[in-house]
Amino acid sequence: MGKIFSEYFSFLRCADTFFCMKISERIVNALFRMLFPIFFRLNLEALEKIPKSGPMMLILNHPSRYEGPMAYVFLKPRRTIALAKQQLWQRRSVGWLMNMWQAIPVGENGIDRRSMEQCFEVLDQGDFLCIAPEGTRTNDGNLRQGKAGTAYIAWKKQVPVMPLVTVGFEKFSYCIRRLKRTPVHIAVGDPFVVEYGGTRLPAEVRQEIADEMMLRIAQLMPKSYWGYYAEYPLEFTRTRAVAESL
Repeated sequence: MGKIFSEYFSFLRCADTFFCMKISERIVNALFRMLFPIFFRLNLEALEKIPKSGPMMLILNHPSRYEGPMAYVFLKPRRTIALAKQQLWQRRSVGWLMNMWQAIPVGENGIDRRSMEQCFEVLDQGDFLCIAPEGTRTNDGNLRQGKAGTAYIAWKKQVPVMPLVTVGFEKFSYCIRRLKRTPVHIAVGDPFVVEYGGTRLPAEVRQEIADEMMLRIAQLMPKSYWGYYAEYPLEFTRTRAVAESL
């Protein structure tokens, strides 16, 4: 009998933690949804192009620290899980936020096996995996070369991928000093899938796929932001567009 009561109270503690976390998350998300329109002018209607259910990979450019939280709170009720730098957990408040949003930590050397398995699990559960192929924040908005790990996930899981691009967050510091709201343009590209029929994905093919993924991001941006890809032609041989109804 004592064991039964012990297990019962253990269940109540877990349930209490779960519901408290859900309440905390709702409060924090509501706060972010309130603050974003105060500091930014956002065309949030662009996000309506993203399907209501997954599995799907969302690939983002990474000009600032704001596009990730923006996507997370305004894509609700979709369940989205993002990758984030492991160093963010070193700051207590930010680490709490990352845990609440169930972000996947990524070390300095990029996506390791454990992070990769967590990414697979997100997609296996039919959710949205948000990832910045550049692997780091650019601060100026100019694109850097994409990392091959993103390409491997898309190839391995064969799920549709959609580009989600923001232009303007990188100007926040300039605008806030002038007491102006920062205009941010959101663009969502057409879904695509990776096409490669081999049983293994060679390193050079992984990079070719990663570059094509970045080009699909680039084509939604002004040419002045293309950065590393400024001289690349818009040619796609490793990825193929699919119907938007997916």
